[in-house]
Amino acid sequence: MPDARGSSEEDRTPGLRPRRLVDAAQRPGEPPGPGGFAALRRRCGGLLAAAWAAVRPDRRRTTGYIALCSVGALVGTSVVVGSGSAGAVPDLADIGAWLTSSRTGEAAHANGLTGDVDGKVKLPGMGDHPVSISQDGKTVLVLDEKTGKLVRIDPAQLTVEQSARYGAGLQLVSGGRYAYLVDPVKARVQRIDPVRTTPVGAPVDLGRGPLGKAVADPKGTLWVPVPGKGEVVPFPHGRKAPGIEVAGRSGKAATLLMTLADGRPVVTDTKGGTVTLLERTGRGMRFKLPSSVAEEPSGSVLVPSATAGDVVPVLARKSGRMALVNTRTGSLLTASLGSSDHRYGTPQVLGSKVYVPDRSNGTLKVYDTEAAALTEPVEVTGKPGKLSLFVRDGLLWVNDADNATAVVINSSGHVNRVHKYDSRAPSGRTPREKDRTGDGGGRDPARDPLPETPSRPGRDDTQADTDPPARKPAGRERGGDPTPGKKSPPPDDAEDEPAEPRPPGVPQAESGAGSIRVSFAPSSGTKPTGYRLRGAPAGARVVPGKVGPSGPFTFEVRGGSCDKQYRFTVVAEFAGGRTAESGRSGPARPCVAPGRPQQVTEDFPQGGKGIDLKWRAPANAGEGTTYTVTGGGADTDGSRRNTAARLRNLTNFRTYTLTVAARNAAGSGGSVAHQVNLSNTKSIDVADNVDDGDDVGVRSEPSTTSGTRRGSIPAGQTPGLKVICQTHGTMETHDTYKWKSDVWDRIEWKGGTAYISDLWVGTTKHKVGKFSPEVWSCD
Repeated sequence: MPDARGSSEEDRTPGLRPRRLVDAAQRPGEPPGPGGFAALRRRCGGLLAAAWAAVRPDRRRTTGYIALCSVGALVGTSVVVGSGSAGAVPDLADIGAWLTSSRTGEAAHANGLTGDVDGKVKLPGMGDHPVSISQDGKTVLVLDEKTGKLVRIDPAQLTVEQSARYGAGLQLVSGGRYAYLVDPVKARVQRIDPVRTTPVGAPVDLGRGPLGKAVADPKGTLWVPVPGKGEVVPFPHGRKAPGIEVAGRSGKAATLLMTLADGRPVVTDTKGGTVTLLERTGRGMRFKLPSSVAEEPSGSVLVPSATAGDVVPVLARKSGRMALVNTRTGSLLTASLGSSDHRYGTPQVLGSKVYVPDRSNGTLKVYDTEAAALTEPVEVTGKPGKLSLFVRDGLLWVNDADNATAVVINSSGHVNRVHKYDSRAPSGRTPREKDRTGDGGGRDPARDPLPETPSRPGRDDTQADTDPPARKPAGRERGGDPTPGKKSPPPDDAEDEPAEPRPPGVPQAESGAGSIRVSFAPSSGTKPTGYRLRGAPAGARVVPGKVGPSGPFTFEVRGGSCDKQYRFTVVAEFAGGRTAESGRSGPARPCVAPGRPQQVTEDFPQGGKGIDLKWRAPANAGEGTTYTVTGGGADTDGSRRNTAARLRNLTNFRTYTLTVAARNAAGSGGSVAHQVNLSNTKSIDVADNVDDGDDVGVRSEPSTTSGTRRGSIPAGQTPGLKVICQTHGTMETHDTYKWKSDVWDRIEWKGGTAYISDLWVGTTKHKVGKFSPEVWSCD
């Protein structure tokens, strides 16, 4: 509804106003509809206003009249010629995505806020071929997986520009300013120019294939899993870096699945049962999957290649068991979709919901983590087929390349349908090319006819693509009366026979630091008097002891061992002593993977040759957390539960980089690197330097008979020195006090090191000629 200033509600919504086409899609020669006339009036009004500004008295009259005549010509042309889909100037929505259609050999761009197709591009020679589209970089690239043909889409013209041919069976990956083609069989990576589509440099051989599916982060770093080596190889700035070991070298190839969780690389080792965060320098936090997922066959575990947030869903396809790993907090939630004959596809997360494609019927199963239950499914195509899911701009896109329909879902669950075959969408084909096809939609007449999207009489066509998909009536879904508005009469003895009590939903269990949160969906039908939890470990405290009939439907289990996994059921209690028990939850631990140790400090024993480390435990560290210290060849006594370590048999005057890592049964937490310079330089003043006219010599060696003189300290002066260590040299005699000593001090001197006799240095001397306890030996 326009406001007093004429701006619509849509215009007042920051960041959500979709950009419109400059020329509305309209068939050539067809008069504009009511909406078209309004747009035309606005356009003409703007042009006339600009012309009138040119003919005002304070402007040049001749220029103004010429402009006014030009505007008249443009207006007349617009009215007579009109605008068509092939001749429209494309103005694609900022919030949108490209979707492929293998049957038409096209890529359609859809508005994410409305579902309207606002542009289409014909992909020459790619009809009926499997294609992959990469739109996460600076350009839009499309790869024909069958022929290896790579093309770039020009969104401004809705045309295919540069193209190149590579081999079949490749994977197209792009991110930032970089694009790559990965050959999983030959284990090669070829960087390509995302604009020209040509190779950049020679291909990089990774040695041992086959490779897993690679991903590229927003900075353009490629992450390639190499299962045969149990590692992931990064390509920062397009160049190969050392591989990061993520799986044990057991002699058998691991199964490594890459995910970008909010842009951060994460690898799932399905055989090892771990999910690991990756960094440029190595591994980050690692989380252990629950046994219900980790024990599944590797080929049946599914993980998305990218998620919009920190949560990575891991689905065991056959059992329907699912684990949601929060890669930032370390918490892990287990849930169940239920085992069935449905063909589950790769899951995706948006908001509090997990969407799982069911390829057997073209629908999405929807699991709501807040309700701890499956909610109403979303119908996409209603037909068997492969559904691809991805999140872009905070929206979930679902596409079947072999079907006319796709959907886009926002974070609140609202569904917009996308009609990819809509012939009214603008394209880059010229009218002449359109006539050659013999079809108003630009399709090849030799191909099978494809369904159009007709307008319905008396209906606003602008709303045609925004209707949510057809869903089953709630009564039918819940086992209600199949005939809407008509109720079957109850049997005569209905009042005498109480309804059969129904169990609550299978609970979901979420691990926490020292506790497990168990949530469940309440029983349907007869309302119980309350709910109780079963499966809590001995000695653990369950809060509350009983959940009331109106909720909240959550228990918290405080206690238990981090080394054990626990499963739970919920028992609904009804009047008359009847009960109904739910199915068992997935396993969960009362702990999460610990974070990085904090505030690492060091100290040295007398004489050095060792380091004593101390640190603070991570905030989420429980009783089962242990620590390891590694690095620099240091000898440690293995893992420990206390927050201190003693390292011995080290070499003085060396720098050690030590890594302190925390771990428990839930995973290995983050590690912190701490650099230690094993030295003991002391600030000590010159002493006993009598003002007798003789200066104190500073030598290159601890000797007055060899080496050279580096300088001197004038008689009577006592400057401060940086004393590094002590060693033995030539015997010297103090010229005033006649003390004798062969101890020399190595000192910092004019950007280097030098030696001075200890007779003229104020070190603590228990006995002349012996090393000072406060200064280490140079040996």
